[in-house]
Amino acid sequence: MGFCLLNSVAVAAAALAQRGQRVLVVDWDVHHGNGTESIFWDDPRVLYVSTHQSPLYPGTGAAADVGGPAALGTNINVPLPPGATGDVFAYAFDELVAPVVERFSPQWALVSSGFDAHRADPLAQLALSAGDFAALAVRAASWVGPGRTVVVLEGGYDLAAVSASTGAVFSALLGGSSRPEAPTSGGPGRQAVDDAREALRRLLPGP
Repeated sequence: MGFCLLNSVAVAAAALAQRGQRVLVVDWDVHHGNGTESIFWDDPRVLYVSTHQSPLYPGTGAAADVGGPAALGTNINVPLPPGATGDVFAYAFDELVAPVVERFSPQWALVSSGFDAHRADPLAQLALSAGDFAALAVRAASWVGPGRTVVVLEGGYDLAAVSASTGAVFSALLGGSSRPEAPTSGGPGRQAVDDAREALRRLLPGP
């Protein structure tokens, strides 16, 4: 369910998984990717990570949703409040997502790269900049080998923001320095990240 007729990232992830590859899907679109989550809910070959504004359409993506019985811990949701800035996303990636990714050891990173989490987007209230998206892209790429990060454009309803963010992400992935906007900081959401990390710790088996 969502604004797309075809979930390109899910199709690619399923094809790679069918070939025996471990796939990380990073979804920083402002909306929770409930379709992608549903497809891979009980599939241990795919680790799905979603950062999204909450509350917001479609109303899913709770931190307590960590995957089906055969794939516990391969579904990570980080619901964030309106106004969350880049430093909060970086904190989520470093403190919550990175340890899970390290254990999963993916061979590919597929990014559902919606830029509607940009502060200029008219449909939501997160507060990222082009520089923030570039920093997140570098983090995602660092979790897999060179040449194994695929970025797929998804949401984004302010054309200037989409243009700046797209350029910054691809510059970052290619080792460039184009950052038309500086990273952001100071917004709310660190407690939401801590709450999501605690929910994951409580719900997963083991130490």
